[in-house]
Amino acid sequence: MNLKILNDNGSASLYTINEESLFDRELTDKVSYISSKSKEQNALKIFKSYFSNAKSILFDESNKLLVEKLDELNICEYDNTQTQNTIFDNKDFSFIYFTSGSTGESTAALKTKDNIESEIKALSELLKKYEINKVVVTVPFIHIYGSLAGLFYPYFNDIDIVLREHFLPHDLLDAIDENTLVVTTPLYIKALNKISSVKNLSKSLFLSSTAPLGQDDAKIFNDKFSCDIMQLFGSTETGGIAYKFNCETLWTPLTDVNILTNEKNELKVISPFVSKELYENKFQSTNGEIQTFDFIELYGNQFKLIGRSSQILKIAGKRYSTIQIENILESQKTIEKALVYVKNDKDSLRGEVLDITLETKEEFSIKEIKKILQSNLSNLKFSMDLKCVDKIPTSSVGKKLRIDT
Repeated sequence: MNLKILNDNGSASLYTINEESLFDRELTDKVSYISSKSKEQNALKIFKSYFSNAKSILFDESNKLLVEKLDELNICEYDNTQTQNTIFDNKDFSFIYFTSGSTGESTAALKTKDNIESEIKALSELLKKYEINKVVVTVPFIHIYGSLAGLFYPYFNDIDIVLREHFLPHDLLDAIDENTLVVTTPLYIKALNKISSVKNLSKSLFLSSTAPLGQDDAKIFNDKFSCDIMQLFGSTETGGIAYKFNCETLWTPLTDVNILTNEKNELKVISPFVSKELYENKFQSTNGEIQTFDFIELYGNQFKLIGRSSQILKIAGKRYSTIQIENILESQKTIEKALVYVKNDKDSLRGEVLDITLETKEEFSIKEIKKILQSNLSNLKFSMDLKCVDKIPTSSVGKKLRIDT
C-alpha cells in the first residue's frame, strides 16, 4: 500500500508501506515515545514501530503534564538511540494510548497486537460492502481511533492512505473520490455543512468518532452530500464498542463485543479489543472487561446511549444528557459552540447545577438560556452557571476542552 502526503505547496510525497522496508531490528522491544509533531512522521514511525515489534507510547506533546510524566518515568523519544530501563520493559504491548483525562488524570491503555488486529478484523468486515479503495485521514494518529481506522485498517486491506497536515473543508472535498473512506471528526462534518461547495459523495463513507454527532448535523450532511456517516462509539481503554449510521438512535455492538449493564444501567464491555492492562500511577489488570460510567438502555442486541454519569442532569426523575443540551444551544445562530457539565453544589436546593460555557460574540443572560432550554425540554426548573467566551479550546481530535477559571 502507499501513503500519500499532500503538501501545502501543491506537491505530494509518496511512501510505499511494507514490513520488509520498514523493519528495524534495533527497535525490537524498545520502549520510547512518539509525540504529535507531524502527521507524516507519526505515520511512518508508527508503521516502523509496529513492524519492528517496538513498544511505543503515543501522546499529544501539547499536554505538558504527560510530557513531565514520561520524563519522570524515564521514557526516551523514539529517535533517541540510547536505551533506558523503564517500568514498561516487561509489559506486553505494541502501543500505549492515553485517555483524554477529561474526568481526571490521563490513563495509559496498553494495546497489544492482538487488541489491534482483532478490532481491525471487525472493522474490515463492517466496511466490506463499501468497497473502499482510498482512505483520507484528518485525525491525528496518536488517538487510537486515528491509528486504527486511519493507518492499520487501510494497511491490512491494502488500501492507499491520503493525508495532509491541515485539511481545510474545501481541501477535504477535493481529496475525496468514489469509494473513499474519510476518517474524521464531527468538527469537520459540521464545517462541511456550512460551506457553499457541494459534491456527490454517495459512493463514499465518512467515519466519525471522538465525540457525539448531533442528529441534525448528520441529516444536513446526508441531504447535502448524499453520503453515509458511520459513527463509532468507544474509548481508549475499551477500543471500539458499537456503531450506528446517520440519524440512527440505537447503537449496534461490534463483532465479538459483549454488552452488559450493572444495577445502575451503566455499560460494561467485554471484548478482545479491551486493554488487558492500564496504568495510572500503578498498573491495573482489566481481565478484558471495563465497567464504564455510561448510562444505556438495552433494546435487544442494541442500546441507546443516554450519557456519562457526569453528563446527566436528573430533574423530576427524568435524565437529560449534557450532549443533548449542547446540541440545543449550538442550534442557535449566534452560538458557535457550547460546553456543558453537571456539577454538584451543596448550596443549591436541587443539588446539581448546569455549568455552561458558550463560544459566542453575543452576551446571553441565564434567563435567556433557560428560556431556550425550557422551550425544548419542557418547562423544567434547574440551577445554572453561565460563561460567554470568545473561544472554547479544542483538543487535537476536536473535543471541546473545559476552561479553568
